[in-house]
Amino acid sequence: MQIIIGTKEDFMKRKFYGTKEGGFTLVEILVAIVILGLGVLAVSQMTVLGLRTSRVINTQMYARDVLNRSYEFLQALPSSDTTYIKWRHSVNLDDTIPGSCDYDVTEVTHGGVFRVVWNVEDSWPDNRFKTIRIHVIPRSLQTRKVLRADLIKRY
Repeated sequence: MQIIIGTKEDFMKRKFYGTKEGGFTLVEILVAIVILGLGVLAVSQMTVLGLRTSRVINTQMYARDVLNRSYEFLQALPSSDTTYIKWRHSVNLDDTIPGSCDYDVTEVTHGGVFRVVWNVEDSWPDNRFKTIRIHVIPRSLQTRKVLRADLIKRY
C-alpha cells in the first residue's frame, strides 16, 4: 500500500509527468525551430514567386499599351501614306528580323523597353486592301511573349 503525501494536483502531476518538473526539453525546442523554419522558407518562396509573376504581368500590360498606341497611330493614317504604311522589303507579315522588316521602332516606357515592328503587305486579302501586322517584342528577359495585331486598311 502506498501513502500519498500532498494534494490531489501533486498526485496527478506525478502520475502523468513522472518526477520531472514541467517544461520543454532541448529536442522539443529543436523540433519546433525546424518546423517554424520550414514555414518561413515556404512563405518566402511564395513571396519571390509572386514578385516575379507581378513583374511579368506588368511587362505584358505595358506591351499591350504600346501595341494599342501603335495600332491607333497606324489606323489614323490615310491609306495613301508613304512614310509609315508602305511596303519596303519584308518577306512576309511575320518577319521580325532586324534589318529585314518594313518598320522597326524602339519604345521606352515606365514598364521597360519594347521593340515595335510592323510589316505591310499590299493587295492582301484583296486588291482593295492593305494589311499591316504589328509586333511588340519586350527587351526584358522576364518574358519573351510577342504581342501581335493585324490592321486592314482600305485603299
